[in-house]
Amino acid sequence: MALSLSLDLKNYVINKALVETMAGTVGSAGSATLRIHNGSQPTNADAATNGTMLCEITSIGWAATNGTTSGTAALYLAAGYTGTAATTGTAGWARLEYVSTGYNGSAATFRMDGVVGTASTHTFVINATSITAGGVVSLLTAPISLS
Repeated sequence: MALSLSLDLKNYVINKALVETMAGTVGSAGSATLRIHNGSQPTNADAATNGTMLCEITSIGWAATNGTTSGTAALYLAAGYTGTAATTGTAGWARLEYVSTGYNGSAATFRMDGVVGTASTHTFVINATSITAGGVVSLLTAPISLS
């Protein structure tokens, strides 16, 4: 039988491990950075990045002042997450990253990788996948969910 998590455990993991760790706060702009790359996504979030970084968007946080209760956390959209593209290219994937202290007190880099695009089915939804150097890239949504 496959591993199955209760909704309460999913909410705890999302609120404590993901939202508070990655964003620093809940219900406001946070501390995580999203780097959008062209090319294909690496095999895992600990692997070196593939492709060229096209744009960086900083200070990302999540909504839900009292924490999520649905197993999914949504972005705090009032912050208006935008970045200025450094390079021209086609967005393919993105890495959300935050450097902090790990569970054992040592330095840790927390990362999540995902497909980036304009459809709601993408992990990180942006305004356009065709990115031009000097143009503005907006992160529209990035719901974090545990199945």
